[in-house]
Amino acid sequence: MLDPQLFERNMLAVASRQGPLCADRIRFAESDSRVGVMDSRDGFPVTYIDEGGHKAFMHSKVDPVREAGRLAREYTKPGFYVFLGLGAGYTVAAVIESGVVARGLIIEYDASILRSVLERIDLTHVLGDRRLKLLVDPDDEELDFAIATSYVPAVTGDFVSVPLRGRTDSAQVRYQRAADSIRNTIGVISDDYSVQSFFGKRWFSNIIRNIELSARPTPPVGPIREAMVTAAGPSLELYFDEIASRPKGTFLIATDTSLRALLERHIVPDAVISIDCQHISYYHFSLGLPENTPLFIDLASPPTVARLAAKPYFFSSGHPLSRFIASRFRAFPELDTSGGNVTHAAVSLAEYLGAATVRLYGADFSYPYGKSYARGTYIYPYFDIRQGRLKPAESLFAEFLYRNMNLDREEDNDGSFRYVTKPLVAYRQRLERLSSTIACRLERIRGNGVRTAISVQPGGLRKVTGRVFAAGRPFQKPEDFLRSYAAEIDALPEPFRHAAAYLDGLGAHEKDVWTTMLPSAAAFRREAGDTPPAPYELLSRTRSWCASVVHEELRRTGGLQDPGRL
Repeated sequence: MLDPQLFERNMLAVASRQGPLCADRIRFAESDSRVGVMDSRDGFPVTYIDEGGHKAFMHSKVDPVREAGRLAREYTKPGFYVFLGLGAGYTVAAVIESGVVARGLIIEYDASILRSVLERIDLTHVLGDRRLKLLVDPDDEELDFAIATSYVPAVTGDFVSVPLRGRTDSAQVRYQRAADSIRNTIGVISDDYSVQSFFGKRWFSNIIRNIELSARPTPPVGPIREAMVTAAGPSLELYFDEIASRPKGTFLIATDTSLRALLERHIVPDAVISIDCQHISYYHFSLGLPENTPLFIDLASPPTVARLAAKPYFFSSGHPLSRFIASRFRAFPELDTSGGNVTHAAVSLAEYLGAATVRLYGADFSYPYGKSYARGTYIYPYFDIRQGRLKPAESLFAEFLYRNMNLDREEDNDGSFRYVTKPLVAYRQRLERLSSTIACRLERIRGNGVRTAISVQPGGLRKVTGRVFAAGRPFQKPEDFLRSYAAEIDALPEPFRHAAAYLDGLGAHEKDVWTTMLPSAAAFRREAGDTPPAPYELLSRTRSWCASVVHEELRRTGGLQDPGRL
C-alpha cells in the first residue's frame, strides 16, 4: 500500500536540498506500475522492476544492507563520487557513511521509476544529505554543468564512479551515454587542473602585479578586414617573402614566439600577442618590440613582458581572477585562450577585431623533419649561448625534441615526415573546433605541418561586425581595488575540516572570492607531492599566500594603509 505522507517527506528532502527543478520532474511524473517492493530474506525492503518474464531487482534479495556494506568497503579513496543509479539507496548510504565522499552526484534516469520508489521507500537520509546532488533525467548539458560546478580536484579529491548494476543494467543505453559524457567532462577538468597545478600561483601573482599597469589608458585598435597570423613552426620560413609583401590593409598579428623571426627579416607586424605566464617568454622580445606596435597581453602574463610595451593592451582570459577583475576593476576585452597556445588566442583576436578572413602561417602542430621552431625564434640564440665542445647546438635541439616521452612519427607518400606529441595534437583539435564556431574564414597555410580539418561555416560566412579593441575606463583606482580585494580575502571564514562543505556553505560573493584563488590551491597541492595536506589545510594555506601577494603589491605601490594579516 502506498503511503502519501512518505512520498511527501521524500519530496520535502528533495526540494530543500536538490532544488525545485529536480522536485518538479519527480512530482509531475506518472508512477511506473512495474515498480514493486518485496522484503529480503533478512526483512529489508528491496525494489524491483517487473519486466514481464522476470523481476529485475535493484539490490540483493538476501541482505541488501550487507551487500551495500561489502561494496562500500571497495571504495577507500576520499573524493568526488558519482552514483549511477539510486535504487532504494542502500549503496549510496553505505558509501556516504564510510566518510569518503567529499561531494557527490546521484544520477537517476526515468522520473517515473524514481517516483514509484519514493512512494514506497524512505530515502530522506540520502536525499537530504548536504554532500549529495540528485540529477533526474539530465541531458548532457545539465550533467556537464553539474560536474563542472561541483568537482574541484584540489578540494574534493579523486573522481570515483559507483554504478548500481540493478539500475544501470535496466537502462544501459542512457547510463552508458552518461558515463561517456562524464568521462569527457572529467578529462577536460583534469587537463585544466593539471595546468593549474603548474601555473596557478604564477597566474595569481602576475595578475595582481599587472593591476597598476593595466589601469593606463590605451587608444582603440581596429576594426580590421583581413588578417595574417604568424605562428613559430618551421614552415614559417617558407613564407617570409609572402608575408613581407602582404597587401596593404592586411593586419599582421605575430605570436610572441614568431616575433623574433619576423624582426630578423625586417618584417614589422601590426600587433603582437602573448599569453604565456612564464618568464621565458621574455626571450621572444630579445630584439625589442617595435615602437608603436601594440602588444596584446593576457592579464596573467609576466609584468616584465607587459612593461616592454609603451601601451600594453591587456585582455581577460578564462582565469577566474581575470573575470573578477573585469567585473570589479576594469572591463577588459575577453579573448578565447582555451586552446592552450598563443596561436589559438591570435586567431581569436583577429576575429574579435572583425577580420573576414584570417590566413595562418607556421602553425605546424608538429616537428617537421624533426625541427622544432622556425629559424630566428628564441630557441636558436638560447641554445647558441649554451652550446659547448661536448654539447653542440645540434645535441641541444635533439634533447629538446626527444624530451617528449610520447613522440610519434608521421610520414607522407612524398617522403616527408614529422613528429607529433599529445599536446600538439590537442592544440590542433582545439583550433579545428574554433574554426567551426568563429565568424571569419580561417585559412591555414599548411607548409610541412600536419593536415588539419579546418571548417568553414556551411552556407557561407556569417556577417562579421568589426569591433575595436579597447578596455573601459577603470571603475576605481588600482590601489582601491587591491585594498578591497585584500579585505575580502581577510574576511573569509576560516576553513574547517570538511572543506567541500565549507565552500558549499559560503555566501555567493564569498564563493566568488574563493574561486579566484582555487587555481593557486591546485599548485600548492602539486607542490606537496605524495603527502598533501588535508583539503581544509590546503585552503587555509592558499588563502594566506594569496592575501600576502595582494598586501605585498599594495606595499610596493604605496597603497597599503592597514597592514592587515600578512
